[in-house]
Amino acid sequence: MIWSPRIGIAADYAGGAALLGDLLRVVGRGLEDDPEFAECVERTAAHLEKQRAAYFILETGEMISVTDEDPVAGVERLVSSGIPAAVAQARAAIAGDDDEWLTSVRADWQEHFASFYSDHLYFSFPG
Repeated sequence: MIWSPRIGIAADYAGGAALLGDLLRVVGRGLEDDPEFAECVERTAAHLEKQRAAYFILETGEMISVTDEDPVAGVERLVSSGIPAAVAQARAAIAGDDDEWLTSVRADWQEHFASFYSDHLYFSFPG
């Protein structure tokens, strides 16, 4: 939305939020005694509830701009392979078909789930 090229991604909100909730539940099965993980799940749920809409909007500008890849090509790659692969891996873990990946996510959950939610998008332009 703040970028000139068409690089935003919209997706079904309810399906995405449900998938994330299910994944957090299975990851949490090994982290019941971790208060930081519990807090992360609570913050995530509260933020998702506050942002509830028909669609998620993923602004990919910051992610794509850190590489030398053409921004539009980078987003097309995310949509055609990156996001579907991540969704398939999450679904497999939820179904109990990828315990190895689930164990690795659980061991480093902060890297995968820790985030800082805000009601405002902050950005700056160089120079």
